[in-house]
Amino acid sequence: MLKLKLKHIIGLIIYAIPNTLLNFAILYIINNAISGNSNKLSGYNIGLVFVSIIAITYLLNIIFQKYINKYSFNLLYKNEKRVFNKILKTPLETLENLGSQRFYTVIEDLRIFSTLPEILTHSMNSIMMLLICIAYLLTLSITAGLVVIGVIVVMMFIYFFAMNVMSEKVNQLRNYNEYYYRLVEDVIKGFKGFKLSVFRRNKLMKSFLSPNRDKAEKLDFKINYVFLSISLISQYGLYLIIGGILFILPEFGILERNNVISYVVVLLFIIGPINDLINMQNIYTRLIVANSRIKTFMDDFSNEEEVVENSKNTVFDSLEFKDVCFTYEKENKGDTFVLGPLNLSIKKGETIFVVGGNGSGKSTFVNLLTGLYKKTKGSIILNEREGVVNATDIQNMISAVFTDNYIYSSNYDNYSLENNLEYDELLSVMELNEVVTDNKEKSARRIFSKGQSKRMSLILALLEKKPILVLDEWAADQDPYFRKKFYENLLPQLKEEGKTIVAVTHDDTYFKYADRIIKFDYGNIVLDVEAKNNTSLETVF
Repeated sequence: MLKLKLKHIIGLIIYAIPNTLLNFAILYIINNAISGNSNKLSGYNIGLVFVSIIAITYLLNIIFQKYINKYSFNLLYKNEKRVFNKILKTPLETLENLGSQRFYTVIEDLRIFSTLPEILTHSMNSIMMLLICIAYLLTLSITAGLVVIGVIVVMMFIYFFAMNVMSEKVNQLRNYNEYYYRLVEDVIKGFKGFKLSVFRRNKLMKSFLSPNRDKAEKLDFKINYVFLSISLISQYGLYLIIGGILFILPEFGILERNNVISYVVVLLFIIGPINDLINMQNIYTRLIVANSRIKTFMDDFSNEEEVVENSKNTVFDSLEFKDVCFTYEKENKGDTFVLGPLNLSIKKGETIFVVGGNGSGKSTFVNLLTGLYKKTKGSIILNEREGVVNATDIQNMISAVFTDNYIYSSNYDNYSLENNLEYDELLSVMELNEVVTDNKEKSARRIFSKGQSKRMSLILALLEKKPILVLDEWAADQDPYFRKKFYENLLPQLKEEGKTIVAVTHDDTYFKYADRIIKFDYGNIVLDVEAKNNTSLETVF
């Protein structure tokens, strides 16, 4: 997921080398001034040089920070758009199997990369400064320099060991959070159910949420405590090194006393870079884990549907299913549901009621009809044209209100509600004109009752002006008055306007308002009868 291009690596090097040399020049001037060796720089105005170097270093860092921030945030926001696009192109079946909580956690993983500019800058500066300071120490005393290098190597070993161990822990923590988001989704979507049952609420808290959060808290604390411990070890370890340089190495003749001050100044100067590298290992680990999880997310959701963006075919005459089958495999591979083989045709202007018991295949058929599920066998023929029919061609002809309808927070369609006379008329027809008192977008996207929400969703579907209207249990949430109005007035009016209607329903009282009734049972069509003038409709149930 995170891939630095060659030009970015070159940019880092171009920045890091002069920046490190300038920082070392600052150190060199300070060191010689403290040691009383400023005469080494005779012929120069040291103060002016010192201030100039600081100014140049500052400007260099400002320029580079702008460069790396632009790259980093471009990477972040581009991948946020990429994740949204990936979700939108994912088959419904994939999303149902993998869970929507994966979407939340991958967005959280992406946000970790907002720290990238700081991490790259500090890492490059720290590594380069560390290397050049060690080289300088070796010029003063090879033996003492090797001792310092040995200690740094030990610290690096501890760092890499901790990072390998903690990366597994951080990944485990992310799994806990992913499960937590699943519980959040349960609470949001099943809020009414939790309010109805004290037992259910208590079990959620005691058996699911609390154990998850307790484990996450314990693990999160452990991860941060380990990183903090390593940071403290490095900090106080450097103090011990300085103590050794001051009191031990000179006693054994390993380091000359006139170089002690220079060694201490250099070590004090590189304490910052070393601590930066060690303190950032927490972020390094999280970045590595986040990068791995994002890549896994992209791989898991790689089964993208083919979308024909420019498909504009909205002329509908007929739609025919020939031996169409769909097999739905749940996470438990032994648990499958098979729909079909289905053989049916839908003609322009027909009003078709789809009936059947729970689990009979009605909703699966609706998802197959609307292209949300992809057939596993058979052929779908549009307008009597043999050949390949892509889902986009059919979807461009269908408006739908699903049983779990949702009104979007913004208008994503190609019509406007403001100054829209048809919208105003539909508000009156749906008897929402006293609820929605203006034609502003915000008013149409307010909180409605379930029945009102279905009515508003139907208004928005009709404004799409597509020839086929699919309604999944639309009337189930309406009061008896409006349910009667829907079947006796609204459906006939829509039929008269040329709409082809496929409605999933249980309202046998109103079967006479359909042209055909199709009954599903165990994933198959067991009845396909004409409704009008049919005196034996009781056989449908």
